[in-house]
Amino acid sequence: MIGIAQINSRLPVLLIWLLSVAWLPTAHAQWAQTEKSLAAWDGNKTIDFIMTGDDRRLALESLELLRRLVSLGYQITLGRHADSPVSALELRLTVTNGMATLVLNRTRDGMTIGAEQRQLAGATATNYANKTVRPASRPSVGNFVPDRRIDLNQQPLRIVSLNQPNPDILRVALLDSKGLSVYDIDNGQVLKPVAEFRPPDTNLDALYLDAGDIDADGNPEIVAVWGKNNLAAFDGIDTRLHAWVLALDDGALRPVSDDLQAYLRINNNTAYLQRRGVYEAFAGKVHQLEGNDGAFSIAKTPAFLGLNNIYRDTPIDDASAFSFDDNDRLLYRSGFGQPQTEVTSAPYSDSLGEITFPVVYVKLEQPEYPLGLAESDRVLERAVPLARRVQIKGDIAYTQVRGRKTSLFGTKAEGADRIVAIDSRSGQVSEPFAAVGNFILDFTVMKGPNNARLAILLLNDKPDGSGRSSLRIQQDSTNQ
Repeated sequence: MIGIAQINSRLPVLLIWLLSVAWLPTAHAQWAQTEKSLAAWDGNKTIDFIMTGDDRRLALESLELLRRLVSLGYQITLGRHADSPVSALELRLTVTNGMATLVLNRTRDGMTIGAEQRQLAGATATNYANKTVRPASRPSVGNFVPDRRIDLNQQPLRIVSLNQPNPDILRVALLDSKGLSVYDIDNGQVLKPVAEFRPPDTNLDALYLDAGDIDADGNPEIVAVWGKNNLAAFDGIDTRLHAWVLALDDGALRPVSDDLQAYLRINNNTAYLQRRGVYEAFAGKVHQLEGNDGAFSIAKTPAFLGLNNIYRDTPIDDASAFSFDDNDRLLYRSGFGQPQTEVTSAPYSDSLGEITFPVVYVKLEQPEYPLGLAESDRVLERAVPLARRVQIKGDIAYTQVRGRKTSLFGTKAEGADRIVAIDSRSGQVSEPFAAVGNFILDFTVMKGPNNARLAILLLNDKPDGSGRSSLRIQQDSTNQ
């Protein structure tokens, strides 16, 4: 029987239930990787155990996990409470649609140190209630053979599509730690360099990349954002932003703005800017960029009411937007920016999966000591991941689902990432492109030969982009 004295008794109903079903057999071997991580943990053995999802299956899974935690010597708090001491670890169990997901986080910085998912016995995985899954076909389009993989020699983190020089060539821009590069993909197979831009600083992290015709001259501008992580002994890590608007002219990339030292984004051919705060990743209002004689600067007035986070909020028009909540759910917001009339719905009802890279580091105003008062326990900064891309094409929003997971030591990965399309009019969610057995770092949706809609996926073997990198071209199976 479970050692009840070792569990923080804040949920008496659950504890009575545990006593009543303590005779059930365990199946802890089914969470082998998480158990190894817990057994190897050499820090303070206190843990918050948080459970959400289907009640009956959740109960059975919870019992098995609680038994193992106690046998490994952990002091357990069921749930998280404002008046509880901060635990060293957080173990979050979610059971939905016959699938159980277990995530182990380190509390002091939120870092995930273990994640597993499995289908429960007697259950079949189900799709989201309003999602239409369509297998992606692979017909030839012009001279292209969709689903072709193009290996890269660099390790970019961001991709955008640019105007096609001719119908058989796709033009893309790739952002990595060294700079920005433009390539032509000839016949869907050969990557040919066109131009590059190298920022004056070095040792940068690639953060964000976008493109659009923001001055309505028929040629797209590119916005590129990097971060430089400054390390100070008593202040921790702090990311300073470097960002430019660039134009591609006569085979050369040239800056058409100063280093704006801010976040940049282009949506529906409108460029936006937001600053960082001293102790905040995102601060102040979002502003538009305005052009003057081929140069761009910050507009004096904010963009419009309601746009509070340049990457988490994606306007569809002046009155509606897609926004991410704190649980990585994508929400549709009508009456956007009008608190008295705003209506929110969640067409994609479950989490899109956790993406923790790239990140911006923000120093803390006061150091935190989550595990005690020892100097070695001091936390001086927090890591803030940037929201995943949402690309608007007419009434359709495209974004990515992170379904691929790595083992604790990164030696093995399972599952698949995919792109989903959400119709802002009907809320219908579809999967027009095939899922992939790699990590999707970024993507761009564009029209290819014969007006076929294509997705170019930027893939990597590792979720942080440190592994083997490649591009994959896919055709929308619903857009023949």
